[in-house]
Amino acid sequence: MTAPYSHRFVPGLKTATKQAVEHVGGIDAAATISRVGRTQFSDYSNRQRDGMVPVDVALDLDHCAEKPLILAAMAQALGYVIIPQHIGAGDFGNDMSEFAMSSGDILSTAMRILDDHRIDPPEADEIAPKLSRAIHVLQRAAGIVHEVQKSGQSYVVSDKGAGA
Repeated sequence: MTAPYSHRFVPGLKTATKQAVEHVGGIDAAATISRVGRTQFSDYSNRQRDGMVPVDVALDLDHCAEKPLILAAMAQALGYVIIPQHIGAGDFGNDMSEFAMSSGDILSTAMRILDDHRIDPPEADEIAPKLSRAIHVLQRAAGIVHEVQKSGQSYVVSDKGAGA
């Protein structure tokens, strides 16, 4: 039998789930904002276990985390990138800060991957969501810049992002 399409993306989805759980304050905090308990969250994050986070639970975690960590990994598995409908004040600074950090991670991963002069499927699965996330961040930042160009109005950047 051939492995299902989704099988290649399980490690990335498990990692995204682990990041979301950590971002909301850990397994106990995640259990208070969702319909599942500690044991399930542990299984959803563990690459040695079969359980995967259900979409409704992913929505709860991502909503609490205030970023689509799991849903972005799911979208990436299908070849899509999530773009926010609204870009609020201060996002440009945050985006530039996030892009700077993700760029370092991407370059570090790329150097390790290219050490043997090839990109193997597991390596592609590892770096693809990182590249997609960086592209997404730059698309959001470009949206702000284009709005400034279109409107002719300045955009006020909060001090939350770059340099903060």
